[in-house]
Amino acid sequence: MNNLSQEKSEYLLQHSTNPVEWYPWGDEAFKKAKKEDKPIFLSIGYSSCHWCHVMEKESFEDMETAEILNKNFVSIKVDREERPDIDSIYMASIQMISGSGGWPASIFMNAEGVPFYAGTYFPKFDKHNIPAFKSVLAKIIEIYQTNRISVDDHSKVVFEGLKNLFQNSQNKKSQINNLYSKITSQLKDSFDFEKGGFGDYPKFPETSKIEILYLLGKKNSSNEFYNMAQLSLGSMINGGIFDQLSGGFSRYSTDRDWKIPHFEKMLYDNALILNLLCISFKVTENENIKKTIYMTINYLLEEMKSEENLFYSTQDADSDGKEGEFYIWDYTEIKKNISSENFNIIKDYWNLTEEGDIDDKNILYVNQSIDEISKTKNISKTKVEKIIDDSKNQLIKIRNKKIKPNTDNKFITSWNALLISSLCNTYNVTGESKFLAQAVKSSESIMENFIENKNLYHTKNNKISFLEDYSYFTNALFDLYNSSQSSKWYNLAKNFCEDTISLFWSSKDKIFYDTVESNDLIIRPKGFFDPMIPNSAAIAAQNIYKLYRYSNDIKYLNIVGESMESVSGLIDKSPLDLPSWFKLYYLMEEDNSEIFISGNNNERFYKESLKFLLSSYLPNTIIVSEDPYDENFYLPIMEERLNDKKSKIYICKNYVCDLPIDNMKDLNEKIDNVKGAYKSK
Repeated sequence: MNNLSQEKSEYLLQHSTNPVEWYPWGDEAFKKAKKEDKPIFLSIGYSSCHWCHVMEKESFEDMETAEILNKNFVSIKVDREERPDIDSIYMASIQMISGSGGWPASIFMNAEGVPFYAGTYFPKFDKHNIPAFKSVLAKIIEIYQTNRISVDDHSKVVFEGLKNLFQNSQNKKSQINNLYSKITSQLKDSFDFEKGGFGDYPKFPETSKIEILYLLGKKNSSNEFYNMAQLSLGSMINGGIFDQLSGGFSRYSTDRDWKIPHFEKMLYDNALILNLLCISFKVTENENIKKTIYMTINYLLEEMKSEENLFYSTQDADSDGKEGEFYIWDYTEIKKNISSENFNIIKDYWNLTEEGDIDDKNILYVNQSIDEISKTKNISKTKVEKIIDDSKNQLIKIRNKKIKPNTDNKFITSWNALLISSLCNTYNVTGESKFLAQAVKSSESIMENFIENKNLYHTKNNKISFLEDYSYFTNALFDLYNSSQSSKWYNLAKNFCEDTISLFWSSKDKIFYDTVESNDLIIRPKGFFDPMIPNSAAIAAQNIYKLYRYSNDIKYLNIVGESMESVSGLIDKSPLDLPSWFKLYYLMEEDNSEIFISGNNNERFYKESLKFLLSSYLPNTIIVSEDPYDENFYLPIMEERLNDKKSKIYICKNYVCDLPIDNMKDLNEKIDNVKGAYKSK
């Protein structure tokens, strides 16, 4: 056992029996490096990372490699999911040094924590122009011992690069011009019009970019953008990236066609895709989208939910020592367990072949639609659907006998918050109260388990606060208010907005930092881009803009304006790289509405109108109503509109309201609703 044996992180515990003398991030490791004049080897990964497992087996469990590391380095292990701040700094250094990034992250740095060399996965032996890990170690040792000046020079260059990225913050301010034209051009240039998504391969969901397509479709009343979004979602739903049996989306596809996934399932991916599915259903009313919503939410509730009403972070790609083993199928195995009549159908539906897709085994993805099979086989759609459902149930029974992938049972506040928002949106489109109830339970669990001394923490194990937790949870609280119209959630959201400003906003730099002030990092990080999840600073600014909309308090608008100004140079140049900031721009620039529902919330019209509004795609509309359980609740839009005996709806722009509406016919005519208007090409 090494120094990780007392840690709580699943990832760190996986490495606690390695012969490498690992240390957790902390003073002890850095003091040892200084005292013994040794470089630090920093390895960053996470529990479900396939190549992290590979490097562990090849190198960190190898006695010879361990001896080299133990003799010449101080080795530190970091779980990137617990410490996204450390990960963001050192991933930036990897990209500066090597031109690319990924996990496991392998960083060589001096005793002050400044990198001088870095990469990702290093194999046991030279492979595909990647040097063997022991060769890398030998070279680092040689340079560190014989040419310290060169090491120091490299460290200085990297540190200056990090300062330029994170600290010399004032990006060039710019007048934002023709932003809609720019982002449309960039979207079309990078979009795959045949397979959906962006770029060639590997393909990631890139949910923030797809959401922009829906916003542009709304703005332009254009099926062109909706078609692009629907093609992307449809390809993902039909592809191997979606678990065709039990639901849930894998991290990414290794191929252009979305067929061959990297099998790990991340909570944040599924939360973000679920939200997109809800947006899609609001626009399209497509039944396949609705079915996928239920499959995704059922997967999350059955596989990822804990007794604490919180959701686990990840499910591993590997099982039984092999990537994807739980999800791939031998042709004869399926043929043996499915009746010949049914097999004849699912063979075409999922493109089952004796050759398979990887390692002579099949990945389940939709090759022919139910309509196509119905026509070619001359069988009714209903019968085809029943055959597929029956086959799914049989295969699930067989699969459940296999060794399941490991689940990392850590709870991450920000990722749970993303799911809370998606649970609210699921309630909005389905009307099923159980989803809103789960959102409430999960929020209460976060309040109970992750707040201490008025600080919201990232995980239970590490009492550290990050902007992403405050941003996403505040957004979730606003979503809870929107769905429930309970003032409790609005008041909490307002308080968290204030805390976000207090802890992370720099009035000097006019930007939100990713962390509170800290002494254990070489630099205080901040980010502008959406690498995997929406940019936390952009979400913070969106929250505060929302608070301005609710409260009409100009101080909030000023902060939003300053934060937008700080990224103006970047967004004007390349808006597609900053989709969450573009969304804020959209919210600020486009016509927005405030809707106030007065009167009795038990009245039929109140219930019908709220249900209609929640299920409509109204990305730039806020909804406010009286709270019968909170007499003191008041927002400016309520001015002179309280105490209506009968429920009425006031549709307002900039707090100037039209005549009240008291029936669904007039409400339908007045609301710019696109539900059901979209028709696929």
